[in-house]
Amino acid sequence: MTKHDALRRQRIMDYIAATLRARGYPPSVREIATAVGLASTSAVHHHLEALEREGFLERGATQSRALRLTPLAALQGGLSGELVPQSGGASIHHLPVLGEIAAGGPIEAYADASETLSVPEILAPGGDAYILRVRGDSMVDAHIADGDFVVIRPQQNARDGDIVVAQVEENAVTLKRFYREKDRIRLQPANEAYAPQFYPEVRIQGKLIGVIRRVD
Repeated sequence: MTKHDALRRQRIMDYIAATLRARGYPPSVREIATAVGLASTSAVHHHLEALEREGFLERGATQSRALRLTPLAALQGGLSGELVPQSGGASIHHLPVLGEIAAGGPIEAYADASETLSVPEILAPGGDAYILRVRGDSMVDAHIADGDFVVIRPQQNARDGDIVVAQVEENAVTLKRFYREKDRIRLQPANEAYAPQFYPEVRIQGKLIGVIRRVD
């Protein structure tokens, strides 16, 4: 995804939120196209499908206007809580913050579970996850910025395109999209200013399942 697409999708979420706030129901696809400068409704559908895949949007199966921003969208964009579906009895998990993760070049891994963050069930189903603080800007086009907290589910395997915590040296880890090529592993940044990284093999430590951003 290009930086232009990322900005366009953020504008779409902002417009949906503003419309919900102003009149209590979401905009039509044609209204979104006009508001964000897209020439066709098919282009809007393309972005809505991407936002749905990324967990920022829910769409009703039978109603064209049944658009709902998710709690993940609220956490990422600082949106008001009344704009997203709420669950009165939602579970809260207290996850350990285990250190920092590089979104740039690899940095030394460390673990210090003295700090915890409380997250809703939607960001950590089952509560078996942990949190790392992001350092660097190589994943900004995947909506992961310097200073964000990422929620990681421990696992040792990954599919092409997954954003993973990859150990590339004995004590060095990085956060990148994972791709398995013919005779090497490609760790792909989400920022065109950074080149992909190639390794004969890497050790997968976990998969990204959520992003938490503090909005001042």
